[in-house]
Parts: sequence; structure tokens; C-alpha cells
Amino acid sequence: MPKANVNGVTIAYEIAGKGPPIVWTPGGWFPRNPFTYTFAGRFSAHYSVLTWDRRNSGASDVGIEDAESEFHLWTDDLHALLQELDLGPAYVGGSSAGCLMSLLMAFRYPEDVKGLLLHDPPTNNIAACQQPLAEHHYLCLARAAESGGMEAAIELSTNPPDPDWAWITGWVAETIACNPGNRERLLSMDPRQFAAILTRWAGWVTAPRNHVAGLSDEDLAGITTPAIVAHGFNAWHPEHAGRALCGLLPNAEWVDYAARHTKEEIEAMADLVASGDNATSTKLAFRFPFYEDFLQRVEPSL
Repeated sequence: MPKANVNGVTIAYEIAGKGPPIVWTPGGWFPRNPFTYTFAGRFSAHYSVLTWDRRNSGASDVGIEDAESEFHLWTDDLHALLQELDLGPAYVGGSSAGCLMSLLMAFRYPEDVKGLLLHDPPTNNIAACQQPLAEHHYLCLARAAESGGMEAAIELSTNPPDPDWAWITGWVAETIACNPGNRERLLSMDPRQFAAILTRWAGWVTAPRNHVAGLSDEDLAGITTPAIVAHGFNAWHPEHAGRALCGLLPNAEWVDYAARHTKEEIEAMADLVASGDNATSTKLAFRFPFYEDFLQRVEPSL
């Protein structure tokens, strides 16, 4: 698995295919996953698809550094990675948190971004969604480190007290399993600094405009790159959030599922998502043809 050293951390990545570059970032704080590889397999016939583990996920290094948010560090890392690989400018896209990171990338590094593939824009419901994410991804680990040191934070992640949120609290343990050197990186940290940074990042996640990467309406209006927005099918990624985002981006187009699918098919997709089924082939049939059409219009030589 190739790796690159950028901004003081080692980032694990893969490139599939040849052609204009696309970067795809998964949702949440997850590393590359089956959906990521399904995307890469679909688009690598005509594009160079870069998939990566962001810092603090998967096989990449842990790097807890003072920054406005973890998302800001990710965009800095992606900017440096594109330079290191001589791969930009690129189409940048992702799902949920990957969608937010893509927006922030276009705002902070517009020279790196040819177009945006925005998938599952998240809700602005702070109490129901952002606050639990901040609590179980950041704050519980911050408290453990403050009270018992870094070993306690690692132990909490390894054996999360709330099984319903183990998928997000377990990120520390997962990075150690994928990259054993991350244990020593974590143990070498000052627990108070670790806790302070994670608490600051939690504040960013729960800020009122986290659902648009902390960007104002004016910031979003300044992102003039071509974009396509595909809404999700659950309370975390509601249609109204996608429509609001699409309306703020001056060169965005909306994925109208009804243009390709019947009402019954759309309802079946919503039921599938509600059931927790992550059938990537079904999601492909719904979203990716819209992206393919968009890319062919923006990159007509293909």
C-alpha cells in the first residue's frame, strides 16, 4: 500500500485507473471502505481515482495538532498530497463528512479543485446529530485522557462503554490495529494537550454551520467551481439539507432522482438506508450515473 509523508504525517492512499484525477473521501471519520472501493472501481475506467485514509483513520498516522478543526488538517493534508503526487487539480468528492471536507477544500484551496461531487450533505440538526458525534468521537476520549492519561483513552476506544456508538468511539483502537506505530504516537502525547485539542474540535463539529463545513452563505457563494449535489435518505442526510446547499453554490446542479427512478424505487432506496443496509451496488445504481453525466459535461473530452 503506497504511503506519502505530508505535513509531518504518513498518509496511506491508493490510485486506481488513468485519466483526469478524482479524490473520493468516505463519510464519518472512516478509512477506505467498501463504498470507497466501489466508487473507485466504477470511475477508474476513465479517471485516476485517489482514495485515502485521512490522518487519524485507518493505516495513516495519528496526528493530533492544534487547528481550528480536524477537517482543516484534512484539507491541508490533501492539498499537500496532491502536490506530492503531482495529481491536481482534481474533482473532489465525498459522502457526509467527506462532502464537508470537499467543500472546505474548494474554499481553502480552489486551485486544487476542478469540480465537486457532493454526496449526502449532512443535517443542521445539532442536538440530534452533531452533539452525539462530538461526544462519542471526541469528548469522551478527552475526558478519559484528562483523568487517566493516554492509556485510558486507548482503553476507552478499545472497549467503548456505549455499544451503539462503538463505531465512532473506536477510531483510536482502529488506527492502532491498522498502523501499530500509532500507539506510540498517542502515548507520547501530553494528555492535557490531547484533551484540549479534541475539545476544540468537538466545538467546531457542534457549531451552527458545521453542516456546511463552517462556511457562511457568502463563503459558499464564492465557491464557483462546478458542483453536483446528491441528497441522502435519512435524518442524518435529509433532502432539505442538500437543497439548501445546492441553492447556495452558484454553479451547482441538483441530482433529481425522479428523472431516472420511479417513486417506488426512490421509496425502496429510503427504506434500504433506514434499515442500515449498506448495499453499495444499490447506491451505485442511484447516484453514480448522475455523477458520470456531470463529469462528462465538465470534462467533455472523455
